[in-house]
Amino acid sequence: MFERAGNAFCLGLMSKNIAPFVGNSNFINEIKSLFPTLSANNASVLLVGERGTGKRLIAQHIHFETAKSFGYFFEVNCKAFSNFQILESFDTVEKLVSYNQRVTLFISFIDELPANGQEKLLSLIKLFEKKGSDIKLITSTEVNLDSKVASGDFSSELYYRLNAVVLNVIPLRQRKEDILPIAQSCMETFCRKSGYAFNQFSESAKTALENNFWTGNVDELINAVQRAFIVGQPPVIKSSDLGFSQSDSMELQDKSLKNAIDNFKRDYLIKILEENGWNQTKAARVLGIQRTYVIRLMNELQIRR
Repeated sequence: MFERAGNAFCLGLMSKNIAPFVGNSNFINEIKSLFPTLSANNASVLLVGERGTGKRLIAQHIHFETAKSFGYFFEVNCKAFSNFQILESFDTVEKLVSYNQRVTLFISFIDELPANGQEKLLSLIKLFEKKGSDIKLITSTEVNLDSKVASGDFSSELYYRLNAVVLNVIPLRQRKEDILPIAQSCMETFCRKSGYAFNQFSESAKTALENNFWTGNVDELINAVQRAFIVGQPPVIKSSDLGFSQSDSMELQDKSLKNAIDNFKRDYLIKILEENGWNQTKAARVLGIQRTYVIRLMNELQIRR
């Protein structure tokens, strides 16, 4: 059940009413394997990825993973909230923690946090550390915070306290094996809520789903399935119900500059790693970048030896 707390929403553990984290990709399996560890300690987590990739859902699953997570999932949206609302929300979190409540504070669009909000958050983090408070801090961004730090738009001290663990959330188009499981899960959820008896996707619908470019990632996929419930006829969801055609999807995918760049980066990085015996330090030296960035690229591009 969602409760209003200041200007943010709190989600209590008693009603673990969140979507399942489904898929068959290496990315999904690796993130799932991290949930217990991330939930069992108070190390901060920074989620980096495009809009609609499921960063909020990952944060919720980290919160709910273990029995230790009794308490509140408290969300602050720096893009939607005014400066006053953000500061008020931080005050509410401070009060909850002072009452010995277990709190997960999820701050989305952390790159949009204004300067005084950064100062407030940094002071709260220091206060919580000093008191040994039971709070989990998870933040998310769609941009490279390193550049914001370099330009002076984001506090370097705050940044290094937020990125104890950095998870790069891979776009849906780069993990096609997750598309159908997510679509199936959405269909089952909408069936329970609507009472409509859809039970499968046609073969053409499956092909269309797998070939779509998914600019909006998982959010766009959810909307497509929801549209099918409005315009389609049970029991089968057809490709025409989804609101896009296979040819349109393939055209977008073939012409995407980002997709071409990602493919080049992946192939080139694999080549350099192979030439250096998969030694990340040596590969980083050849590429002229930091080893940590090599690791981040390997995660983003799903590169495994």
